[in-house]
Amino acid sequence: MKRFLVLLSLVILTNIPFSCVDDCGPFNPLESKITELYVLVGSLTSSGFIATKSTDFGLAAIQIGIADLDYTEVMASIARPRFSFINAAIACSPRFPEPTQAIESMVITSQSTVYAQGHEFLPGEQLNELFKINGNQTIAEYITKQKNDIELFGNIGSTINFQLLEQPDSTINQTFTFDIQFSDLSEMVVISEVFEVKS
Repeated sequence: MKRFLVLLSLVILTNIPFSCVDDCGPFNPLESKITELYVLVGSLTSSGFIATKSTDFGLAAIQIGIADLDYTEVMASIARPRFSFINAAIACSPRFPEPTQAIESMVITSQSTVYAQGHEFLPGEQLNELFKINGNQTIAEYITKQKNDIELFGNIGSTINFQLLEQPDSTINQTFTFDIQFSDLSEMVVISEVFEVKS
């Protein structure tokens, strides 16, 4: 009888999970999808973006950020059956949702004429070349970087800060439209408040 109890104890102990592993808990992985963006006009300082507007070329900035996400449960692969006398598992936290949308394209336009870099940009004309992102990247460079690291712009709180690459030839005082297309074929369009930069 003692021998049977010892064997039973060993079988039970070797089948109880003592640590969290990838397949613990009843959780399936979650994927996130951007459902809402916000846009702010403010200033980009050495300590980051602030909502205080500035007309100074070196400070004036537009920020786009993720305001809301939708979460989709991904069906997990079927785990190998485990034979155990006790159907128990130590509680684990669910995995964080994984962003899945890479930015495919981003187009900036305005309904007003822009005079910058020695050119006249007519209403509706693409203005990407007039802007830099987060201080030193072109829009194309940022898109490439985000494709390689989707979390760069994939979670609530993720932001992109836009500033003019060069001081405009005449004062800018207008709204800008940002049309962003993602790898899942979704598209989001946001329009800024009036963005003013002195020449």
